Amino acid sequence: MWQSIRSFFLRKGSVAPAETRHADSHRSRVTIVSVLLEDQDRSLIAEVCYQNQWDVFFAKTCAEARQVSEQIKPHVILLDRDLADGDWRHSLSGCAASSAGACTMLISRVADDYLWNEVVCNGGYDVLPKPLREPDVLRAVKFAWSYWNSAR
Repeated sequence: MWQSIRSFFLRKGSVAPAETRHADSHRSRVTIVSVLLEDQDRSLIAEVCYQNQWDVFFAKTCAEARQVSEQIKPHVILLDRDLADGDWRHSLSGCAASSAGACTMLISRVADDYLWNEVVCNGGYDVLPKPLREPDVLRAVKFAWSYWNSAR
């Protein structure tokens, strides 16, 4: 019901009422912003999101991910360590800071305790190993959503 009310207001070009925005922030559908380099990773994320009825938005750069995150307030941000737009620490902390509490996960070929500690120290939530595997993605996103939801 809230989705139809919200879409009515958005079609009219006005802002949805406060109670609609509030109800929308407690949605049970997971929203993900993903910045991935490889097509196979994007395909796997798209398939997992489709199967679980999650919303996913793909960005090409960290700057674009931050911009999208400020607009849609995702629960989870997936960030490829091998991005071309700079040091992953800077990108991760920027995404984590701009996302209104989203759990930001680094996707990396290296996934050890040292990297996990660095991710947490830079505002991140977890590390997902490459190549991505469906069970790992499911587990990580479900835990992240649960953490995000309980923090609210």
